[in-house]
Amino acid sequence: MKELDEITIRRAAKKDQQAFRQVYDYYSLFVWKVIFRTVNGDTEAAKEVVQETFIRVYTSLGSFGFNSALSTWIYRIAYNTANTYLSKKKSKRLVDGLDVDLLVDGKTKENYENKEIVEALLSAVSPEERFLLMGREVEGISFEELARITGKSSEALRTLMSRLKARLRATYDNLNQKK
Repeated sequence: MKELDEITIRRAAKKDQQAFRQVYDYYSLFVWKVIFRTVNGDTEAAKEVVQETFIRVYTSLGSFGFNSALSTWIYRIAYNTANTYLSKKKSKRLVDGLDVDLLVDGKTKENYENKEIVEALLSAVSPEERFLLMGREVEGISFEELARITGKSSEALRTLMSRLKARLRATYDNLNQKK
């Protein structure tokens, strides 16, 4: 992702409203896409998490040290905000709205005959795993950048992703065998 210019970011960090509006306009779609999928298409939840994310960005932008891309820093805030939100709502399992064909290599929506199969595939996927899947598979964020966001090593994230995809494939295969 191409980053917003440093001058605008520095002005926004000094609470310049117009500059912060530019930051919001530039990064909000990126944050929305990731959050919306992380909360499985729950529009109200996504609005709440995105709003809270940008409140946090606004209040702490002055501490941004340009040690990473601003998008990485914002993604980290979105990641933490989504995890906090979902942990508060953990009794609610949200599985609608996630494109399964993005999660299982070579599988397409046409391969899934009904919503129950999709729900079964995703029933064991944690919010953190869902966030990782969306970041990596949908947004194309590198493992190195995801490592900076999550605080885990890129090798650990690669292993997690590999195991997660294998688990989804195995669940899918088991469901097909039961038919």
